[in-house]
Amino acid sequence: MSNEDDKLAERPKLPVGGDKCKEIPPTTPPEWKKPEPCLPDKHCKCPPGPGSDPNCLEKLITEKAGQLAAAEKDKTFKADLEALLTKANAAKQEYTQDKYQKLVKQWVEQDAQIVELIRKLVCALPCWRCVIECYVCPYINRMHDAEERLKWVPTNYPQAFNWYDLLNWHTRDKAVKERRFNRIKSVLAAWEKPAQTIEKALTDNAKLIADANKGIGSDASKIAFDVFLKLVPMHLAIAPPKGSPWNTKIEKQYTVFCCCDMPSPDDCCGPDVGWFEWSLRQRLIGPQPYLIDPNQYLPLICCLVEERYGPAQTALNEAEAKVLTLETEIKRDKDMVENGLKSFDKDARGAIPSVVNCYGDEIQLPKQEPSQTS
Repeated sequence: MSNEDDKLAERPKLPVGGDKCKEIPPTTPPEWKKPEPCLPDKHCKCPPGPGSDPNCLEKLITEKAGQLAAAEKDKTFKADLEALLTKANAAKQEYTQDKYQKLVKQWVEQDAQIVELIRKLVCALPCWRCVIECYVCPYINRMHDAEERLKWVPTNYPQAFNWYDLLNWHTRDKAVKERRFNRIKSVLAAWEKPAQTIEKALTDNAKLIADANKGIGSDASKIAFDVFLKLVPMHLAIAPPKGSPWNTKIEKQYTVFCCCDMPSPDDCCGPDVGWFEWSLRQRLIGPQPYLIDPNQYLPLICCLVEERYGPAQTALNEAEAKVLTLETEIKRDKDMVENGLKSFDKDARGAIPSVVNCYGDEIQLPKQEPSQTS
C-alpha cells in the first residue's frame, strides 16, 4: 500500500472467513468453592445421614429445565436460518451485476462531489475540526464515560464468595453475549436487501450534498455536522471494499475525531460486527450493506452465519442457562432458610428418635448385620 493510500479514509473489507476469523475466546467465571458443610461435633459418633442429597431431584429438574430451554432455542435458531436462506436467495436475485455497476457509478460520482464539498466547507470554516471537538464530541464523550462506568464487560475477579457473586458475573457475561448476538443479527438484517438499502442511502446522500452546498455560505458550522457526522460516515459505510477497483478520494483526516470513541473491529467476514462493542459513531448510522460484487454476496452471508452468528447463538444459550441455574439455586437456598425457620420446631424435634442408644456423651452407631458388611 502506498503512502497516498494511507492518507485516504478507511473503507469496508472483503470477506475472508475460515482460518482468518479469530475464534471468540470463551469466558471464564470466577472460582467458587462450595462451602465446607457444618458437621456434628467430632466426638459424637452420629448415625450416618441419607446417602444422597435430598435436593438431588430438584437439581435434576433445574438441569433439565436449562437443557429444554436450550433445545427450544435451537429450534428457533433453525427456523431463523431457514428464513435467512430464503431472504439471501431473494436478495441475490435482485442484486444483479447490472444493479451493482449502476450503484457503484452513483457512489463514485458522489465521492467526487463530497471531496469538492469538503474542500469548500474547509475553506469556509477552517476551524471545522474544533467545531466538532468542542460542541459535538462532548456528547459522545459523555456517553462513552457512562458506558465505562457501567463496566459492561465482566471483570476477571479471582474468587466468588457466594451465589450472588457468581450470578452477578454470569448476568453481565450473558449481557455481553446478548449484545454481541444482537449486533451480528442486525448486520445480517442490514444485508437482507442490499440493493434497496444502498440505493436509498445514495438517494439520501445526494440530498445531503445538495442541501450542504446551498447552506455553506450561511450556516457552515451546522453543515460541518451534517457532512462529517452523517454524510461522510454513511458514504464510507456503503463504499466498495478494499481490493475493489474503486477507491475513495476522501482523506482520513476528515474521519478522525472524538478519539476516545474508537472501534474494536471484528471484520473477518467483511462487515464489522464489533469485537467488544461498536463505537458510538458506528451505532449512530447503524450497520449498512456495502458495494460488494454480487458473486461475493452469498460467501459473505455464509461466513457471518458460520463464523459469527452460530457461535454467538450457542454462547448466548449457554450463558442464559447459567443464569437460570444460579437464579434457581438462589431461590432454593432462600426458601430453605425461610421455610426452615417456620417449620424448625416441627422438623428438628421430629428428627429425634424415640429411643436413642447412648454411651456416655456419644451416640453409638447402629449395629450392622453380617449381611450388610459382607
